[in-house]
Amino acid sequence: MNVCDIATKILIDDEEEFSFAIKARVENPEDDEEVCLALQGLDTDGFEVYELVLEGTVPPGESKILTTKEEDADRTLYEKIAKWQVKY
Repeated sequence: MNVCDIATKILIDDEEEFSFAIKARVENPEDDEEVCLALQGLDTDGFEVYELVLEGTVPPGESKILTTKEEDADRTLYEKIAKWQVKY
């Protein structure tokens, strides 16, 4: 499975609540259209500070943007993320 174009967008950022959405383009070389993968947010030293899961259906041999949102996320951890990468 190939994953690229990972991007985030802050949805709510106030004193009481913080939430964000994340998306990634996923290419599915497998025969099964069900896709599930974990993304990890890394700090500037390369350590994982956040993990989330993207799942959905991507037809075999095709690519599709998968997205999810994290509600009530930890703003302090999110601010430490320097880059996102596939964990598994």
